[in-house]
Amino acid sequence: MLDVRGVTVRAGRRSLLADVGFSAEAGEIVAVFGPNGAGKTTLLEVLVGLRRASSETVAWNGRVLRTFHERAQTFAFLPDGGALPSELEVRDVVAHALRFRARSSALVGELRQALGVDALLPMAAGVLSRGERQRVALFCALAVDRPVVVLDEPFSTFDPLQLRDVMRAVRRVSESGAAVVATVHQLRDAERLAHRMMLLASGRRVAWGDLSALREQAGRPDADLEQVFSTLLDPDGHAT
Repeated sequence: MLDVRGVTVRAGRRSLLADVGFSAEAGEIVAVFGPNGAGKTTLLEVLVGLRRASSETVAWNGRVLRTFHERAQTFAFLPDGGALPSELEVRDVVAHALRFRARSSALVGELRQALGVDALLPMAAGVLSRGERQRVALFCALAVDRPVVVLDEPFSTFDPLQLRDVMRAVRRVSESGAAVVATVHQLRDAERLAHRMMLLASGRRVAWGDLSALREQAGRPDADLEQVFSTLLDPDGHAT
């Protein structure tokens, strides 16, 4: 299990995150959602070791991860809008990623097919469309064998047909035993994909759990996730 506790980040007098915590089990997909500026990307950057926190505890299977090396051995990370090296061909980008302990050849093959990577291999990364770049970057994050996959807005560039295959790829990695933590902008995507969800607002955890738990916290037993969101937050994106 991934166990994250007490994540607090300050920038001068401003609080970016305040005592945020959650967990993710092997084989589980956790979606983090909330309004713009809620602290979602900051939380993921703290998790993988790219941002320093005022305080935080991140542990995998009961072992606290104290160094960047320990986190690099635990997390695969897809940043929001991450760039590929434009001078390389896609085949070189993919080969480089797979050097660092790839998942099983069968699963890597499934990911290649779901994300349509093989058709892009001869192309220079610099000439890819935004969606093609995202498919390659997502493949690299999913194919590297790490127990936790952290994805920052992985779905925003895809049309509905592409999204079906992309979500299938993420689910397959989860089913293989990885924990997946993803920020998700579209609430329908979070509802379709995640086992548990966390609502952030103004750097604080507002709600946490599966859809039934979030409905209970909102006091709306038949609500969808969008209705839960609008119940728990005011029009300015603050907790009610």
